[in-house]
Amino acid sequence: MNQSKIKQMTKDEIIIQAIIDAAKKLIQQYGLNKTTMEDIAKAAGKGKSTLYYYFKSKEDIFDEVIKQEMDDFFGQVKKAVDKEIDAHDKLKTYIVVKIKTLKNKISLYRFAIEHDPHIVNINEQFSKLRDRYDNAEIELISSILKLGVKDKLFKIPDNNSIKVLSELMVTCIRGIEMEVITKNKYSSLANQADLLANIITKGLN
Repeated sequence: MNQSKIKQMTKDEIIIQAIIDAAKKLIQQYGLNKTTMEDIAKAAGKGKSTLYYYFKSKEDIFDEVIKQEMDDFFGQVKKAVDKEIDAHDKLKTYIVVKIKTLKNKISLYRFAIEHDPHIVNINEQFSKLRDRYDNAEIELISSILKLGVKDKLFKIPDNNSIKVLSELMVTCIRGIEMEVITKNKYSSLANQADLLANIITKGLN
């Protein structure tokens, strides 16, 4: 974590972040079921009582781990998209950076979507977070499409059509994410991002 950001954190926030960071490493390495509160406390250099002061259970810690990871995930994608000027380049960057960023977080994301009856509640929380980010991504895609219309790169009749197309594209990209997570198809999909962006661009025109 950035040192200047750490300096701005309160004592409680520093402790909480240390717990979350320790839990993330353990969960990625061993999975949630094999990770105990005692393991997390030891890795964070804290007592178990400290963990229970801030979190009710390891599931609550895991929820916060996923939330932070998704905040970082979307932040990286949006930052990369914002750097591009042309709507086509923004679209291509959106696809490529999502896949690349997901690759770096794949072990945690793969675990989060496991169909394990013992972590149903966690998966529900993960789904709620995904819904929140889907809305943010729909807004991001909508802004790209509106820019394309403004620059006469895309021909989309009205704002309602833009909203529908944005929702459809986010759903399609989610399918690509699942291929990356479950089948490790990172290389082939990343290499085809330009082709996919070209197909979408031509189709919208």
